[in-house]
Formats: sequence, structure tokens, C-alpha cells
Amino acid sequence: MKAIRFHEYGDANVLQYEDADLPVPASGQVRIRVAGTSFNVVDGNIRAGLMQGPMPLTLPHIPGLDVAGTVDELGEGVSDLKVGDEVVGFLPFVEDGASAEYVLASADGLAPAPTSIPLADAAAFPLVALTARQALVDHADLKSGQRILINGAGGAVGGYAVQLAKAAGAHVI
Repeated sequence: MKAIRFHEYGDANVLQYEDADLPVPASGQVRIRVAGTSFNVVDGNIRAGLMQGPMPLTLPHIPGLDVAGTVDELGEGVSDLKVGDEVVGFLPFVEDGASAEYVLASADGLAPAPTSIPLADAAAFPLVALTARQALVDHADLKSGQRILINGAGGAVGGYAVQLAKAAGAHVI
């Protein structure tokens, strides 16, 4: 398969488009034929080597934390998904990512892809939506009926925060 990898930390010039081994799913994993991924600030920080302490990588590394694609192969014990399912997910920081034709993911870390947008576009969803959810639920403990000011509502995370807060029954400012 083809993949974008880096063999050393650095700026975008360290990225190489090259052949890589086709991954084989282990127990509890699925292989996804990638329709799309995204590039977020954290991807750039990882590639630059700024996250080596908390997120040590084995090089070469395939970036791409967000994935949208179609389940291509099931690992042993996977029963909630089937080949052909369209899914989205947020991949572990230190494992190979979705800047490739195929990627492995834990089956329990995937969700059905939205059907109202093209599958490749759904790759823009996981990291920013999970960040918004974490801020609202885990940190702010947002409850129905509360008022919340979402500063930066026009950005990616802020846009999802508005939608999630409204869905939770909050009054959004």
C-alpha cells in the first residue's frame, strides 16, 4: 500500500510518499480502507518532535489521527462491525495513522460515519468533535438549562461545541 510517512522529526519536508506494508488486524481490530484523514495542530507538533515525551513514536511513522473509511477486514473477536461498514474514528497518538490507503483501528473506538456528508469529509469530525465534547462534558460538566458562552464558535472545535451544547439543552451564547 502507499502511505505518507516520516523517518525523522522535522517540518513538512520530512514527509515521504512511499510503499508500506499492508497492516493485518489483530484481535479486536479492524482494517479500514481510508477515504480521508485530516491534519490538525497536534499532527504537526507530533511530526515536529515536540510531543516525544508524552507520545513517543517508533519511526518511520504514518501521521493522521482522524479517519473516515470503510471496514475492509475484521480481526478475531470483532462482531459489532462488518466488512463494508463506513466508520469514523480518532486513532491513538503513537500508532500509525490514516495518511495511508489502509489503517488499523480498535473496533470499539469507531462510530458509524455520518450519512449526510461525503465519507472523506467525515474525517474532519473526530478530533475536533471529541475536543468539544471533552471541554463541555468532562471539564465544564454542562447540564441542560445552563447558559454557556462559546468563544470562538466560528472555529472547528467551537462549531461542534455549539451543536453539542444545544443538543444537551443548554442556552448557548
